[in-house]
Amino acid sequence: MARKNSIQPEVRKKMILKHLDKYESISIKETARLCTVSEITARRDLDELESEGLLIRSFGVAVKSKLIPYLFSYENKIAHNRKKKVEIARVASSFVNDNDILFLGCGTTVVHLPKFITGLQNLSIITNSLPAVSELVHYPNIRINLLGGDLDHERKACYGPATEKIIQAYKANKAFLGAASISLRNGLSSNVEKEWTIARLMAESAEQVFVFCDSSKIEKDA
Repeated sequence: MARKNSIQPEVRKKMILKHLDKYESISIKETARLCTVSEITARRDLDELESEGLLIRSFGVAVKSKLIPYLFSYENKIAHNRKKKVEIARVASSFVNDNDILFLGCGTTVVHLPKFITGLQNLSIITNSLPAVSELVHYPNIRINLLGGDLDHERKACYGPATEKIIQAYKANKAFLGAASISLRNGLSSNVEKEWTIARLMAESAEQVFVFCDSSKIEKDA
């Protein structure tokens, strides 16, 4: 049975924009729930708002267009929920042992992990993250393999075909990765395709995978 909808399209659009003012992003599923419409109608509303230049959609998530440079800047992402991110990294460090070979993604939660593992011995770190390398460079007990490729100055990490090829030449016993969201239905997702590609390849080349995700990202579709 089709869902009955008594909210007019223009009213729904205002509701969506008001939600974005408060929460900064919204998924199709969240839009459908907010406006009590089907996901097809929710998608159409988001499409119309995007065509009007009021928001931008990326991998299922919509954000207000004027917020794009701010929301996705490295500095803003690393500052957002910083205390939670540091605590997640601290807890995750308990799973790292001497002699481990680790993949580290370039997420802004993963970047806090290095500071908690500098006392371990004979660690090997494989990463495309420049901030992670800068945290570890002064510790001779840690071997660093910085993955080359095309440098993204904003994200402070290397990406591209060369990076992807190098990852596939390595094997690690653990991978520590970030995600834009995680849900039972859709699993892990990222706002940026090239980051997702790197994370997927690291996961495929690791025996164990640890995903860093704070509560704001759980059951949220990216």
